[in-house]
Amino acid sequence: MNLGAISLLPVIVMFVLIFTTKRTLLSITAATLVGSVLIGGVNFASVWLEKVQAAFMAGTLGYLFLLLALFGILIALIDKSGAALEFANWVSKYANTRRKALVLAYIIGWLLFVDDYLHNMALGTAMRRICDQHKIPRTLLGLLVNGSAATVCVMIPISTWGVFYSGFFADNGVTVNGSGLSAYLQVMPHLFYAIIMLLILFLVAIGIFPLIGAVKKDNQLALESGVVCRAECSLTDADIRDGGADGDEASKKANPLRFLLPMIVIIALTIITKDVMVACMGAIAVMIVIMLVARMKLTEIFDAAFEGASSMVSICMIIAVALTLVEINTATGMPDFVVGFLTPLLSGAAFLFPAIVFAFIAIYSFFVGGCWDGSMIFLPIVLPIANAIGVNPILVCAALVSASACSSSWYVASDAMLLTSAATEVKPFYLMKAILPYALISIVGSVICFLVCGFLGI
Repeated sequence: MNLGAISLLPVIVMFVLIFTTKRTLLSITAATLVGSVLIGGVNFASVWLEKVQAAFMAGTLGYLFLLLALFGILIALIDKSGAALEFANWVSKYANTRRKALVLAYIIGWLLFVDDYLHNMALGTAMRRICDQHKIPRTLLGLLVNGSAATVCVMIPISTWGVFYSGFFADNGVTVNGSGLSAYLQVMPHLFYAIIMLLILFLVAIGIFPLIGAVKKDNQLALESGVVCRAECSLTDADIRDGGADGDEASKKANPLRFLLPMIVIIALTIITKDVMVACMGAIAVMIVIMLVARMKLTEIFDAAFEGASSMVSICMIIAVALTLVEINTATGMPDFVVGFLTPLLSGAAFLFPAIVFAFIAIYSFFVGGCWDGSMIFLPIVLPIANAIGVNPILVCAALVSASACSSSWYVASDAMLLTSAATEVKPFYLMKAILPYALISIVGSVICFLVCGFLGI
């Protein structure tokens, strides 16, 4: 089925509702229903259920559900054991100002380069209390967390992103001396979106680059009232206030090991097994042992674990309907329509080509999403055009990877955005609003860089 321009209607409905209602789950669900009507008419209910089942059967959804449940359990156990508070008390001796706390978050983000899922959950969990103590709004923490997730990963060739793209390039004939990894190493200096975004985030952390838009307003509110996350922005639907500790809680002995040990385990196991889920299970096992040694009751531990898994239900629902929308968009022919409409435009002046590829895929991803899967759609299309018009394929691949990192950081229903939402307890829409102006600045800067490189032929 190919419905032409009508296939864009579900995505249009989704974004109109997101910006008017500020409810991500409602908006995406409505979009899936509109798409089901386009496909099945009066039988839309059967079509909708069929697409939901297709999303579940694809495998990705079940994997993300289980992964989120495990992350929820780990976070709950860390909180219940008091490990997060002790770590915050320990770090507060060194990160004793707002600037130091933000710089620390930025540095830890680089250390968690292995995988963007691990990066978002670990960084958000580690820095949440510390940032609260310094009246740093959760949206600013979310900006640092999600803005540095995929962008850090693409700059490290041994991350999951680097390994994926090295193999992907090799499969599509983009090699240097017969190696996809060597091709990726040549791509890295041209990953302008990641470079610009990471530079901006560093400047934000040290206080040179100004806070913009929603983050600026949230920061002012936090400084004046101590509310680091408003009720309408919070996943808990209640104001989250600064964690300025006093009394006995602040005077407790700060022992970072109970927090750092499961973090070290999850990072080490991710590197060894290349499976974040296995690594998370290992970290949970370590936390259970730590809690048992601390003489906590087994019933308390399992109650906390159940609450942690339950806290991820809303995020799982958003992922479910988001993947259902992907199935529906595919059925209506929306990706084929967009690609077919814009492919002739991509074969214009050769020096413009890398910039056009980046800008188009970045904007496409804002409305539709697609990180690795978007790359798998577009590389077979743009690569032959690049070869035909004499454009360096390395530069085109860099544009593709940059756009993929951009998608991860600013698409409202991306996996990375939803994991950041869970870790920082901020609704996805408000995280997207926080990141949007910085992403746009990075996009404009990237387009200029790709234009210069295309013009100079480098």
